[in-house]
Amino acid sequence: MEVKCDLILLSWNNLDILKRCVGSVLNCTRERCRLIIVDNASSERGIREYLCSLKGSRTVDIEVMFNTVNEGFARGMNKGLMASRAPFACIMNNDLIVTDSWLTEMIKVAESDFSIGLVNPSSNNFGLRPPKGSSLEKFASGLAGESGRWTEMNACVGFCMLIKREVIDKIGYLDDEFGYAYFEDTDYSRRAQASGYKCVLARGCYVFHEEGRSGVFLRSKKDTFDRSANIFAKKWGKVLRVAYVLTKVGPDLPVKAMNSIKGELDGHNRVWLFVGKGLDTGSLPDHLDLMVESKPINFFKLRSFWNIIVKKKKFDRIYCADPVLKTALSGYGFLRKTQIKRI
Repeated sequence: MEVKCDLILLSWNNLDILKRCVGSVLNCTRERCRLIIVDNASSERGIREYLCSLKGSRTVDIEVMFNTVNEGFARGMNKGLMASRAPFACIMNNDLIVTDSWLTEMIKVAESDFSIGLVNPSSNNFGLRPPKGSSLEKFASGLAGESGRWTEMNACVGFCMLIKREVIDKIGYLDDEFGYAYFEDTDYSRRAQASGYKCVLARGCYVFHEEGRSGVFLRSKKDTFDRSANIFAKKWGKVLRVAYVLTKVGPDLPVKAMNSIKGELDGHNRVWLFVGKGLDTGSLPDHLDLMVESKPINFFKLRSFWNIIVKKKKFDRIYCADPVLKTALSGYGFLRKTQIKRI
């Protein structure tokens, strides 16, 4: 049976979580694949011995590469990607726990539409967490009804990102200009989208990500993040936070608003929609970066105004259908240099 996917797992220390991750991959992967582990010069005792002792399973072959220095996320992943030849490649952090048939479902989504290029699994990365007392497997099995369904997103995240071979052939590998970490996955998503591919979330599978454990080698996360953010912004522009406040619905307002929202999402911005409960807003786009906050009609303007001003991160642009509320928001716009626009 031919290898369907090459899994590129980047390893650096943290033997306990590495063992847990590899164990879950061996136990829960049903597709024929090759697990390529790239160790980024781990210094922790026992890592090399563990990696050298690994044996594959019925469906998973294992290959291990050892770097002599820590090359960071992009270069480390690229080393594995360059060794990959399968129809799919999936880059992975070492702080993951995958669940049953996770890869099968991601590939199913990728193959369902020729325009899909990159796929993320459902995850706590996107706010989806098992309820207290529920196991990961039980929670994941509850998503079976979502099999084959997907939601578009502005950018996939590199903690567990499936890539079609044709995308790699067309746009190449991760850009190592970003250094040790941050934004190389968002940059890769933009490059894929510029070549006509969609980034999507597979709703029928689940991968848990213990966020932060794989990046503990960074001496200054803020400095590293800010450097990469500046590189990304110069290359692609800033990702804007945009709000819409709909206090009433006229005959053509839904069409105007929906066209405007779609335009902002197509521009890779994050959109919040504040809308009165019961208002018919038409058919909203199914998009991970569209957040809808439905508020009671009573005191809706006041509630919306309050929700906007208390958010820690400012909005870059606010669309408002009500002239009175637009006037009230003008003070917020002046203080926070926010565009206040009429729909």
